[in-house]
Amino acid sequence: MPEDRFSFPPSSCIGDLTMDEVRLDQLRQAIFDSVERIADIPVVLAQLTATDWSRWMSDAGGHVAVCAGCNHYARTADVVASDLPWLSQNVYCHECNDRLLAEHTFVCDVCAHTFIAQYPPTPFKVCPECDGPSVTIALSSLQTQLQRARKLNLPATLTPRQWLDTLEYFGWRCAYCLRADFACMDHYIPIVQGGGTTMKNCVPACTSCNSAKGGRPPQGYLIKASAFTRVKEYLEDIDPSA
Repeated sequence: MPEDRFSFPPSSCIGDLTMDEVRLDQLRQAIFDSVERIADIPVVLAQLTATDWSRWMSDAGGHVAVCAGCNHYARTADVVASDLPWLSQNVYCHECNDRLLAEHTFVCDVCAHTFIAQYPPTPFKVCPECDGPSVTIALSSLQTQLQRARKLNLPATLTPRQWLDTLEYFGWRCAYCLRADFACMDHYIPIVQGGGTTMKNCVPACTSCNSAKGGRPPQGYLIKASAFTRVKEYLEDIDPSA
């Protein structure tokens, strides 16, 4: 090879180039591949046609793609279609694809399995398999009572899984009368009496029992003492660490 021949970096070194720069390098490489001496370059340039330029542009576009995440250019062999359904029409470098997948992967607060979502679930992370009208109502009640407790600087540690376990224990019925459907969360020791929103202080209640109990301490007012005793025994037997 003559000493005046030019050499270029390998084609894989294009991560930070713009598409115009990539195409220009393609053109330069094609020119240098067709001449033996630098002195021959002006002759080749003078002979360039629109067809030559179109061919080189097409060749660059066929081998180079832009990452939709970082906007850097990469070889088409080094990009992949997104693993996220709503972005599947785009291509990404492996680093951006992994980052996006991690950003949209969540752990379900109910079943602890991972799932993918386009937007961060709020206020709790619930996968499609665990979600449903009843769960939505239950977790809405939980969120409201957690906020109440926090505003009063009371314990607010009840988790979605713990609350759903309590509801399932009582068959989604009132813990006091055991007949009516669950309508709201009741604090065994009322919040106004200093009771927090915790696993050992919260049970489901119907509207009637919740109104009858009100903010009174658990002394049996307007509700049978046996109902309070049953709920108290249940709460005392709960192991939050289980």
